[in-house]
Amino acid sequence: MSLLRSLIILIIIVSFSGTVNSQNYLMIKGSVFNLRGESMVGAHAINLTRNYGTFTDFSGQFSLILAKNDSLKVSMIGYKPFIFKIPENLNALNYSLNITLLTDTLIISGPEIRPYPATYPEFRQEFITMRTPEEKIIKAMNLPTKPFRKKYENPEGGLLLPGPFSLIYDNFSKEAKQKKKMAAIYSKNNLRKKFLEVILLETLTIRYQCETDEDIDDLLQFCGIDLQMLRFSPQYIIAKRIDECGPEWQRKKNEVLKPQ
Repeated sequence: MSLLRSLIILIIIVSFSGTVNSQNYLMIKGSVFNLRGESMVGAHAINLTRNYGTFTDFSGQFSLILAKNDSLKVSMIGYKPFIFKIPENLNALNYSLNITLLTDTLIISGPEIRPYPATYPEFRQEFITMRTPEEKIIKAMNLPTKPFRKKYENPEGGLLLPGPFSLIYDNFSKEAKQKKKMAAIYSKNNLRKKFLEVILLETLTIRYQCETDEDIDDLLQFCGIDLQMLRFSPQYIIAKRIDECGPEWQRKKNEVLKPQ
């Protein structure tokens, strides 16, 4: 009788310990997409804590068993890795994740192939006379002539004008207005460039019909995205902000374009 009782107690202890141990593990079922919403086939999902993993199938899905406090990493060539730590207070045995991978490639514009110059002297002359986009903007500003600037030139930069005229000139002259205009153009171009490093133009075109520079500037202003946010916020925060306000921006744009 005592032997049977001991055997029953042993079975209960083993069963209880197995239940407690199983509660520390859970099944992660993930779906991996890119910013276009396309399934990512062949993405690598790995348990960083225990060093084992798997790959996504043709539907961009994977299943992996992890323990609490384990770290999951999902990665693919050309995309930034996604890392997620399993919460310790998670009670569910099954957990679903929708993962969006952000691109991590640098898109370089193609070279301009020209049929000339054929010789080095011609190339040298062509290079010297070449004008950059910034020089074209400065030329279009019609800045004061060189003799005028030499008369009031400041060795530390800018112009020196006598008395209170300095303040008036720096704020209300044609040159000052052109400088402010150019600074605004540079600021918009820089903001647009930083933004397109996070969200591809092709993605904006497909999702929101945002095609031109003016559309991008208007979308950024509508969503309240500035240069500081692009510099210090994670990319998924930027993507989330666009997902939230992009459809509303597109609706208002279509209302404006709708014929009366």
